[in-house]
Amino acid sequence: MQDATDSGYVLVAPQDSTYTYLIDQDTRAVVHTWKSAYTAGLAATLTDDGHLFRAGRVRDEHMLHGTGGVIEEYDWDGNLVWQYYDAGERSFQHHDFTILPNGNVLYIAAEVIPAEEAVALGRDPGELRDGMLLADKLVEVMPVGATGGIVVWQWRAIDHVIQDRDPGKANYGDVAAHPERIDVNYQGRPLFPDGWTHINAVDYDAATDTVLVSVRNSNELWAVDHGTTTAQAAGPDGDLLWRFGNPQAYRAGDASDQVLFGQHDAKWIDDGLPGAGHILVFDNGVDRLAGSFSRVLEIAMPEAATARPGLADGTAAIVWSYVAPMPMDMFSSKMSGAQRLPDGDTLVTVGDTGDIFEVTPDGDRRWSYDTDLLLLEGSAARREGSVFYATWYGADDPALAGRELAGENPALGMTARLGACVLADALDRLRSTATASPLASRT
Repeated sequence: MQDATDSGYVLVAPQDSTYTYLIDQDTRAVVHTWKSAYTAGLAATLTDDGHLFRAGRVRDEHMLHGTGGVIEEYDWDGNLVWQYYDAGERSFQHHDFTILPNGNVLYIAAEVIPAEEAVALGRDPGELRDGMLLADKLVEVMPVGATGGIVVWQWRAIDHVIQDRDPGKANYGDVAAHPERIDVNYQGRPLFPDGWTHINAVDYDAATDTVLVSVRNSNELWAVDHGTTTAQAAGPDGDLLWRFGNPQAYRAGDASDQVLFGQHDAKWIDDGLPGAGHILVFDNGVDRLAGSFSRVLEIAMPEAATARPGLADGTAAIVWSYVAPMPMDMFSSKMSGAQRLPDGDTLVTVGDTGDIFEVTPDGDRRWSYDTDLLLLEGSAARREGSVFYATWYGADDPALAGRELAGENPALGMTARLGACVLADALDRLRSTATASPLASRT
């Protein structure tokens, strides 16, 4: 570990803002912004050419918290160069995405499983919310042109279910004996019924061609094989390679064995960084019997997990963790993230409050940043600056090479964004009025 923190910049896409900000960690000044027509939906990332990929929230109301519906690509100057919608009634993008080495976008989407299909797969009909099952899938799209895309790979959770409720169905079996399969009736977080699985993070490891996801509603991490065709991914080749966090989800333990509680932002630590190959995850701590506090975990995932289907919890180890000195002082019921930095420190995002800070391996804070929409955008800001997760980029990162990164005048920047927000709010009200009027005339 170095004695001084590395200089860098933090990318922040506040949940209730149409802006994405690049912040100088040393001065806390905004050095660059991008503007979208949509509030965050939710992830954002920079690519080596300085382009911003960002998910946007197409609709304000939906059955699933974290709904997005569109992924956009902007160049450094803020020009929209690609836009891809997945915002249908039966399928819609949400939460997180990652850019693959081939330039394709791998994202999470929810899909509505009709009641008759869910029951045919052994789902208890009494546990169907609104007469349907909201499941998740992974979608890889190859960008085409300015607004197009070709789906080149897909993995669906619903293709890999097992159940022990109805012996007359083909997928009947011993749940505990098949950790590579997903119990279609498991309800890990009954107080939060927004989807059966509710996957909220996705990451990719090129060395093993493996995808890692965070499954909030079963309090687990799953790994699946990306080296398949879509047809193969729908069969046994697409079963879970590894799972961790909550053995109760496959009848292999009880509440005392549960490790994760509503976690977010599970990602492999990149090559060349301390802990490379391990997984960092923000464990939110929702429904934790020991109390409502959050923590960051570093997990050593076994190499065999990428080759042996069904490898489960007992094969992984927690090798580092961070909890606030007063545990209850760090708690976020949703969102949040963690990222390993080159000096061995970890960037932590406390999503609910937008509090971003760097912590050493010994648990000492180096610096912090409070995402305050009032200061960033003025009185038109709708809520506090909650953030899905922030991402750190070193000053020598290819995305920032040759860029002018001078801090803006805070008052002038806020004033300009305030004006844009006021105009956007006025347009939204006009659209709402225009939409509501025909309906009102029918009554």
